[in-house]
Amino acid sequence: MDFREIRYALSVAKERSFTKAAVRLNISQSAVSEQVKLLEEEIGFPLFRRTPRGIEVTERGRTFLYEAERVVGDVLSLSDTARRLRGAPSDTLTIGMGSGMAQIFMPRLFGDLKTILPGVRLEILTAPTKSIFDDLHEERLDAGIAIESGSDRVPAGLVNDRLTAAEMALIVHPKHHLARGNRPVDVGKLVAEPIVMSELTVGYGQVVLSLFTDLGIRPNILAVADNIETMKVIVQSGTGIAIVPRACADNEVALGVLKVLPIAPVRTVALSLFRRRQPLSRRKEGYLAALQKALKDRA
Repeated sequence: MDFREIRYALSVAKERSFTKAAVRLNISQSAVSEQVKLLEEEIGFPLFRRTPRGIEVTERGRTFLYEAERVVGDVLSLSDTARRLRGAPSDTLTIGMGSGMAQIFMPRLFGDLKTILPGVRLEILTAPTKSIFDDLHEERLDAGIAIESGSDRVPAGLVNDRLTAAEMALIVHPKHHLARGNRPVDVGKLVAEPIVMSELTVGYGQVVLSLFTDLGIRPNILAVADNIETMKVIVQSGTGIAIVPRACADNEVALGVLKVLPIAPVRTVALSLFRRRQPLSRRKEGYLAALQKALKDRA
């Protein structure tokens, strides 16, 4: 039984489409169809059936592919073991992280990295929430840290585990008129203030937008940026305000270039570790478990 045939069949099952599987694998659709057909001929039953709604996995196909996915994980584990035994370079864990989260999570991780993830090289990509979800789905990331969104905003096949909650707060230039006080700022009174927003349909931007829409008002959007670092720089220039997780601005507050104020109503966001539902190699599963434990709030 050819490993490539199994891999192609698993991609079709995940995508529910031969066309999408071909794009994901970067090969022609005919090549995918041919390999799946060869596999079906070898095992003696169909894995998929075509319906008006698209491709569906047959009952026997579902059982076969479930076991196939487990076997693929075992094969990947053997590859990891061989790499370790021949003294090859360390394993790599690729993590996506939403903008502004480094101040929250990196001290927890890099404070004792050699103990938490011994012999592992981290590759960390900072990206908007939607990009993290897309990269997870396309298997370009092993895990991603992002804001919990409604199930309709998370691609199928991803699961998450909550790490911590972050309080949203208003950031302003130290000379802004709102910086004169320290009491919670009523969001309803910010309607005329030029505000810098993040992506509006998912992540921080969606949370901030709902603060206004829940009050029946529309924010005066000055600019939309895809990362919190850019948002903070705009606010530091003295133009506009922004609402971000309080912890994301701790460094700038300590330097005196931003002031943080609480908002009313209070709003918190849940930050979670996202990953694909299907298992990785056993070694990477162990790495993800260690990563999750290190980043999670201690009860």
